[in-house]
Amino acid sequence: MQPDDPSIGCSPAEAQRRRKAVGNMQTGDADIMTSRSQRHRSTRSRRTAGLQSWPLGFGLVVLTLASPLAAAQPQDAPSAGQPVTRGKTRPGSTPSPDVAKPGTQVEQIVVTVNKRRELARTVANSVTAISGSTLDRRQQISVQDLVAEVPGLSVEADQKTAVRIVLRGLNTGGGGTTVASVLDDVPINPEGAQNNASTNSPNLETFDLSRIEVLRGPQSSLYGATAEGGLIKYVTNPPVMNLYSGALEGGFNGVTGGGVGGSLKGFANLPIIKDQLAVRITAWNEWLPGYVDDPAAGKSNSNSGQQYGWRASALWTPSVLPGLSVRLTAERQTLIVNNADFVQVAGAAVTPLAPGGGQLSLVNGLRNNTLLTSPGQSEVGTYYANVSYDMDWATVTSITSYAFNNFSNHADTSNQNIAAGTSYSDYFGSVYGQPIDFYERQDSDTDKFNQELRIASDPGTRLFGRQFDWLGGFFFTRENEAFQQFFDARPTANLAQVLSPALGGATVGGPLSEYAFFGQVDYHLLPSFDVALGGRWSGNAQRSQASYGCCVLYGPTLYLPQISSNSHDALYSVEPRWRPTDNTMLYGRLATGYRPGGPNIPVPGVPGIPNTYQPDSDVSYEVGVRQDLFDKHVSVDVTGYWVNWHNVQIASIFNTPAGDFTVNGNAGSASSKGVEWDIAWVPVRGLTLEAVGDYADAHLDVDAPGLGGARGDALPYVPVMSGSLNADYNWHIDDKTAAFVSGSWSFVGTRYTSFSPTPAITSSHVPLPAYATGSIRLGLSRGAYRGELYVNNISNVLAFTYYSNTGGADQTGQATFIQPRTIGMLLRAAF
Repeated sequence: MQPDDPSIGCSPAEAQRRRKAVGNMQTGDADIMTSRSQRHRSTRSRRTAGLQSWPLGFGLVVLTLASPLAAAQPQDAPSAGQPVTRGKTRPGSTPSPDVAKPGTQVEQIVVTVNKRRELARTVANSVTAISGSTLDRRQQISVQDLVAEVPGLSVEADQKTAVRIVLRGLNTGGGGTTVASVLDDVPINPEGAQNNASTNSPNLETFDLSRIEVLRGPQSSLYGATAEGGLIKYVTNPPVMNLYSGALEGGFNGVTGGGVGGSLKGFANLPIIKDQLAVRITAWNEWLPGYVDDPAAGKSNSNSGQQYGWRASALWTPSVLPGLSVRLTAERQTLIVNNADFVQVAGAAVTPLAPGGGQLSLVNGLRNNTLLTSPGQSEVGTYYANVSYDMDWATVTSITSYAFNNFSNHADTSNQNIAAGTSYSDYFGSVYGQPIDFYERQDSDTDKFNQELRIASDPGTRLFGRQFDWLGGFFFTRENEAFQQFFDARPTANLAQVLSPALGGATVGGPLSEYAFFGQVDYHLLPSFDVALGGRWSGNAQRSQASYGCCVLYGPTLYLPQISSNSHDALYSVEPRWRPTDNTMLYGRLATGYRPGGPNIPVPGVPGIPNTYQPDSDVSYEVGVRQDLFDKHVSVDVTGYWVNWHNVQIASIFNTPAGDFTVNGNAGSASSKGVEWDIAWVPVRGLTLEAVGDYADAHLDVDAPGLGGARGDALPYVPVMSGSLNADYNWHIDDKTAAFVSGSWSFVGTRYTSFSPTPAITSSHVPLPAYATGSIRLGLSRGAYRGELYVNNISNVLAFTYYSNTGGADQTGQATFIQPRTIGMLLRAAF
């Protein structure tokens, strides 16, 4: 992918101003430092690190540059011909002009995967970095949009507020996540499995980001629990000193056969004190079009929604204390969905053990009959202070943060089956003596405090005459969890009434604490060969307590004793790297990861549930080669990997007259092996062609009766083959006008649905068909203005993202699909 030239479509004077602005910008990473050469002069430049904030709530926005000219990111990194250094680029330094020649070479992006700044091409790790300009140009606004860009990434999405992120196939449907989510250097996803962390991971808006970094394979030695499968890191744009800038963006879109949506976004960068203080404010509001009708409730396009949020950041580099940098950032995002995305398919609710060949066929188009709608809401927030001080030989960084995740989902589960051919509404209707609707209310709240303190060597550190980079630190988190699940019985004749006695429900909650010591050293044995060693030792403690509410499901109100669990883990990584030439790198990586265990909560009347479940862990082996050819007009990145996953955490389902109860357990082992590739070519100025893809073989290594799986079964929602072809072309029409066209074609192979420990009720491991889809975008810019037209899912393919053989009205099934063909336009104005 090529970098956007900030001078495209500008007058010579405006082009010079924008190039200067980009040269002064610094990407928004956590380690904020200054140059040693500058330190020994009286002038000292500083790096700015991103900002995010805005108190929004309804559509107003003080929004920002979201065009190529605004989103272009500076690439302040080592020159291509210099020896690779796992070090930090100094704030205030000007980007090297020959890192990537705009429009003529493959784009090169700076990342901070090792908590240091380095080119993605030089990292001994499987990393995909997507710049903010690419995210903007291709309208990739959620993690689902990244699947076509990132090898080894897949998602399981049964609704907008419940998305399970999977990297390299590590998925069995358990409650804990295997992919960590990080905003700048702040962990933001829930860690505990009791709060459905696997599907409650934040799905952040990508507007005004510097980039997204996706790391595949275990990242636990530096990033801790929940990163055993990988990591998604959102890197925000920083405030820029001495530059007033911003942009406003508005647009609308429509879905074939569905509704109309729109968006309003923007940002403003405001210097406050010259060279010392700047702020950046970003906001967005999106109206999401619906496309699923609910005839039973009399609603069209019922699954519409709204997503809005804000980000604010301030960067202070006081002149009285050179070397000190303080960045304060706040971000909040809310997603409201009016109804679930479920569509009725034929299913196999009556014959789950012999489903037949037509279970995936639509019953009556994109419709789902539910008497009560199933709204959902998620809210995520992050507040952090990043304070760093460069002591000339090392930099100390303290990151103090608070994050919260609140998820609320209401669901009409009347048609879920308690036994083959018998729904909840049928069963409990006989209890109440009248037809009823079975309504579920589920709320999940997590808040967490994090503290990280680390010290990292400055570039140029040597040991025995060789380059030696090192880093060490301490991390602590305390997470409070609260999960509630209650059920209502409502008479079909009067859905506003809740019948008495109440069905009841359960409340589960408690604290989780983790502390860890981590470090990494990188020694250059030869100018072209180095080895990095990383390690982490951590302890995890959890407490949980449950109460059950009166009456029908559990009897009288019941408070259970508190249950505790504790675990300790030692992790490591080894990363040798060899650069025989400036344009060739070969690397290997051996790394371990883990996911903490925790307490289980007994269910009244259901024997055999263990009090705790154990941690699971993985060991990953990978080798990779990166090659730049023809003066960096071609880049090749190919990686082979093999992951062994041990003591795998699973979700065991206990089916009772009171409903299905999910508890966590462990079941044997699994493995995932495959090949990933990313090949880019710039044949002529302005044109970039890219092929991204992966082959994955992820399966159970042993029988797992508690999971409902057998040895050799593919892990859920992991395609054997997936990939995409992308093309981007930018050109000048005249000295003030520029245009671009961008297109993508992506393919996702056959996947299997989740395992089921109750196959007599829910069919297990159903194959979902492969699909291919494409998108195209056309844009025109003149000066500070730009317009864009786009079409997503051009062929209007119905591609599954989730399937269950039960849950639809009249003993049918339910499924969710990617959004149908969407046509839209955007208008942007920069200032």
